[in-house]
Amino acid sequence: MLSKVLTTLFLSMACAVPVAAAGLAAPEGRVLLTVSGAIGAMNAEDAARFDRAMLEALEWREVETFTSFTEGPQVFAGPTLASLLDAVQADGGTLTVTALNDYAVTFPAEMASEHAVLLAMDHSGRPMRIREKGPIWIVFPLSEAEAASAPFDNQMVWQLAKIHVGP
Repeated sequence: MLSKVLTTLFLSMACAVPVAAAGLAAPEGRVLLTVSGAIGAMNAEDAARFDRAMLEALEWREVETFTSFTEGPQVFAGPTLASLLDAVQADGGTLTVTALNDYAVTFPAEMASEHAVLLAMDHSGRPMRIREKGPIWIVFPLSEAEAASAPFDNQMVWQLAKIHVGP
């Protein structure tokens, strides 16, 4: 009986060490985003789950930009996609991003830093709600002329719920 208890204790501690070593705390609030796939830092079985506070702790930026989905310049704020990928120790070449309604698109992971992609969580100083394309909207900062040609409309997924890092 004692050996069974010690074995269970050892296994539970052994399983906890990689998560603690990765330095990714467990979410305390409602989970807004789940990252899975080729990642080195996790706080759940085979995934990293983030609440708002955890996302706010990443590299947070505010940008004024244009989109083909909105009128005029818009102010968005949120963590950079690159900082999220760093936090989960992403080791893959593609990102499959999935919305709450299961809309999904795949694009190269390098686009995150090449285009200063933002995981917009605030719009005009207020947290984004689901009916306002929130709680997370992938935003590529664009000039008015760039937005008119809609170069990243497929990748600008709103109501973002999941990111899968692939090969």
